[in-house]
Amino acid sequence: SGAGGPTGSFGSESTASTSIGSSISASSITGDEGQSSGETEMTTVMMRNIPNDYTGAMLTELLDKESFGCCYNLVYLPMDYCRKAAFGYAFIDLVSHEEAKRFHRHFEGFMNWDIPCSQKVCSVGWSDALQGVQAHVDRYRNSPVMHEAVPDEFKPMMFIHGRRVPFPAPTKNVRAPRLRKHEPAAHRPGDAAVLP
Repeated sequence: SGAGGPTGSFGSESTASTSIGSSISASSITGDEGQSSGETEMTTVMMRNIPNDYTGAMLTELLDKESFGCCYNLVYLPMDYCRKAAFGYAFIDLVSHEEAKRFHRHFEGFMNWDIPCSQKVCSVGWSDALQGVQAHVDRYRNSPVMHEAVPDEFKPMMFIHGRRVPFPAPTKNVRAPRLRKHEPAAHRPGDAAVLP
């Protein structure tokens, strides 16, 4: 699985502001020329402009159909709990840097969604927030998104050789999510419509 590394230090940067003052950003994926050794170890990408009707299961089915079965360790599609709709982006950790680069080449500009009439054009960049499986485990295992009251389809998913495996158990009591109501679909990364 991917190791943590520096983020946001090459290419252009695009940022989506959230309603509570944090930001969600991804750096452009370009050629390896000029990248530091840490950057060439990056494995986690941010996939943007995903149709809001997508679920985590639909996204993994799409990845498998597009020849990325067994090539990813983690998939997280943040969801709005109240609307039961995706926010339109996902974090995907690939099994290697080369697979991440292949993922970018394949899905940058992608429009062949499994939902009729969707005109969204996918974009892919490096995740600036977290890199590698362990960083995601550390971020989410004690997050409200992992609370037992949260539906399984809203949670980050881990995979080994294409098979979903249980997410590591919390190391402390996980507080129940406090749902936002009547607010725009923006949130802190990882807490999908959960107040901090």
